[in-house]
Amino acid sequence: LTGEGSPYYLFHPLVPQRLYESFPNTRLIVLLRNPVDRAISHYYWEVKLGYEPLSLEEAISQEPERLQGEVEKICSDGTYFSFNHQHYSYLARGLYAEQLQRWMQFFPREQFLILKSEDLYCNSAKVVNQVFDFLEIPNYILPTYDKYNENDYPQTDSSIRQKLAAYFQPHNQKLTQLLGEDWSWGIPEFSSDLTQKTRTQSLLTSVTSMTKVDYESAWDNYAKNWQSTNSEEVYIGDEWIGVAAGAASSLAEYEALIEQKFIAPYIQKHHQVLEIGVGGGRTATLLLNYCDRLVCADISQQLLNATQNRLGNERVSYVKLDGLTLDGIAPHSLDVCFCYDTLVHIEPRDIFNYLTRIPALLKGDRLCLFHHTNLLSELGWKKFLIDWDKNLLGKRQGTAFSLMTDTIMEKFLTHLNYEILHKDTESVPRDCVWICKAPEIRSH
Repeated sequence: LTGEGSPYYLFHPLVPQRLYESFPNTRLIVLLRNPVDRAISHYYWEVKLGYEPLSLEEAISQEPERLQGEVEKICSDGTYFSFNHQHYSYLARGLYAEQLQRWMQFFPREQFLILKSEDLYCNSAKVVNQVFDFLEIPNYILPTYDKYNENDYPQTDSSIRQKLAAYFQPHNQKLTQLLGEDWSWGIPEFSSDLTQKTRTQSLLTSVTSMTKVDYESAWDNYAKNWQSTNSEEVYIGDEWIGVAAGAASSLAEYEALIEQKFIAPYIQKHHQVLEIGVGGGRTATLLLNYCDRLVCADISQQLLNATQNRLGNERVSYVKLDGLTLDGIAPHSLDVCFCYDTLVHIEPRDIFNYLTRIPALLKGDRLCLFHHTNLLSELGWKKFLIDWDKNLLGKRQGTAFSLMTDTIMEKFLTHLNYEILHKDTESVPRDCVWICKAPEIRSH
């Protein structure tokens, strides 16, 4: 068997047809790297070669102008070489779905083996043998798996990474739809250190095989059991009345607190609002009295159904979440993200993941409300002492309370460039509520 490798082949618009006309039975092995990391690495490689005089942010912003008309020239003149197309295509080369679709116009899907670069970095022997299996040759373990062309470069500003993540999110979603498996690459990375990146990506790509908090099943089961054991309640979720949190002594009192403290002062009639973790729709019902449109999102389909039965479909839409992404919600389509009585159940790493994704969805006021538990409060510590021995060895039930503090949340928010407008540890004494403004993520 004879093989050849060139990353530019995937991107060049004329290569698929040329290869098909000469070698239609070729087996095609495609390595796709997180497009955020790929774009940054590509930029610093061009800097190292002496081809790129601009800063990273300037290079990204000038890419459309640099590439304008180049594809048309390539396609109209088969001998034309475009330096800009090959060297300054930092964003364009990360749009994997459209490149693969171009190739699949000529080659059938079964002739492709499509892999994540991060899997090759982290588990080289396994992935190389996947290639051998695809080529129908015997497996073989090499003594070493050396790295070539590795490039060291400075840490990239987190705001640039967020902008890149927001830009690539819908394109990654198209790739997921095209290939029928998850290509979201998990949470955006904030370190340029290759070892750290590959370690984190390894965790993300193997998440389905690891023990994890199953939020979805836990809340689906909660909804099913509620129907049979708490049928005297009018709506699911109304049993959470804030007593244990020191906030209220009845449902009416708790709803009044939420409305007067956290909704009426902030939500305006023109606002398009996203509520993450809508539950049974209690706070959604209150929000709908103040906003123009409401997007109800939850990991539990059972709870989404309950909320839809409660609110209907007028000025309301519903999005089923996967626990890792906010796919299904259009970028820059909302003014407010409201998250009350939800983060109290979510682990800190998952909270941080959501915080990285929310800014790309917001426009206008970019207002956010986040409510979470505070282990360092008196009631929070009492809750911890009650629950700690029921959630050991890294396992916990999805409806349990998370080990979160106001200090950790403040670190998360400031690291991700949220503007903190107000911190409230008094209205709900066990917990903490933040009013923030998300960083602006400009659309490209």
